[in-house]
Amino acid sequence: AKSLQEAAACVRDGARLVMSANLQRSPMAFLRELVRRRVRNLRVIGVVGGDLNIDFLVGAGAVAVVDTCSVTLGEFARTGPNFARHVIEGRVRALDNT
Repeated sequence: AKSLQEAAACVRDGARLVMSANLQRSPMAFLRELVRRRVRNLRVIGVVGGDLNIDFLVGAGAVAVVDTCSVTLGEFARTGPNFARHVIEGRVRALDNT
């Protein structure tokens, strides 16, 4: 078994991460470790959408491309605020995989 830090060290700049949409099971400790490591230019693929996990990484400036059908915060926000802002500003490329 790897520690959280060892697992995060496997994710390099430009890597692809695949995550499912689920506010209750977002791997936040792992995502925070990626942000602490200053990982950049990720391509994040959301299976059945994206939630807090994708919005958090986008807000931290770690993501270059989001490939998913939607990024929401469930009942709390129709669209992830970081995701929306970064797409509008041209800082993140959004690919629709519906």
